[in-house]
Amino acid sequence: MSNEQERREQKDSPRQPNLTSSDPYAVLGLSRRASKREIKQAYFKLVRQYPPETHGDFFKRIRAAYEKLQSEETKAETDLFLFRPPPTWHPRKRKEKLDISFNTQDIWLSLRHYGNLHKIDFQDNYTPIKI
Repeated sequence: MSNEQERREQKDSPRQPNLTSSDPYAVLGLSRRASKREIKQAYFKLVRQYPPETHGDFFKRIRAAYEKLQSEETKAETDLFLFRPPPTWHPRKRKEKLDISFNTQDIWLSLRHYGNLHKIDFQDNYTPIKI
């Protein structure tokens, strides 16, 4: 028997219910391709096996798994999130604050360099206004 045939048989063979899993398919002991009928049969089989009067915690898990797979909408949503879990939420990182501290001497040096403040005599720049 080839590996591919073994994998197919394992997928198609009924699984044992895992009542500690968070996967609703594993709780009911079903494959991902289970039909509505198979889901309902597995649910009622497990309810008979674990009645709510004696096994309250197991019944709650079985019921929650069945409710996630009962309708087409919830089953599609469950399949989506089982395939790709929702992204984890992280708080936004704050941007680093700008360093706006300055020294007055730096301003005077800049003005002196770029603003021609190094000239003592401003007569060169003075041109009389012609009216």
